[in-house]
Amino acid sequence: MTKYILFIYFLGINIFANETIVIDETMYQNQSFSNMAELTEEEKYSPDLINLIIERMRQMNWSSAKDYCENLEYGNFSDWRLPTHQEFEKISLVKIYYGLGNYKNFDDYAKEHLDKAKKHLASIKQYRIKSKIGSELVVKKEFLENMPLINDQHMLGEFWVLDQRDKEYAMTLDLRNAVAWWTTKTQKAYVLCTRQK
Repeated sequence: MTKYILFIYFLGINIFANETIVIDETMYQNQSFSNMAELTEEEKYSPDLINLIIERMRQMNWSSAKDYCENLEYGNFSDWRLPTHQEFEKISLVKIYYGLGNYKNFDDYAKEHLDKAKKHLASIKQYRIKSKIGSELVVKKEFLENMPLINDQHMLGEFWVLDQRDKEYAMTLDLRNAVAWWTTKTQKAYVLCTRQK
């Protein structure tokens, strides 16, 4: 087991972090997205340990994400919640492109936003920074090392926020491409909670 823990340490996965970060009176959860406590003893000895950790990142549907934050007891606080999009944008290094609208299908979205979104992606590429585990994100350095693995091979970079369009859709913000859009609430996305300081 020791060799696997050392391997994870040298990769820079901060599994045991217990930190919060405050920006403009909002406190942000800054825990690792993988939890070693969820692994069985057999899994801890597995040669596939890194993949097991990646699979168990803090991803869930919108309703579960909202419940997770509201029931979170962390850093001696129990009043956590999903962030608003304005709060979440503060951890990004760049301005988020909001590709929002009441679209019924991708074609409708594409007519209004696709070209603009492509230009936006090209303009923010230089601001992506790389973590020790290989994430490539436009996120402030204080958050970088606790973020999940998100890069060209692991594309899902979406995080839930509190904003809802209707009963079916809520907003996600993508920290790889600095884009926000409406996502069906049944989809899985990452969860990072906030509270007012």
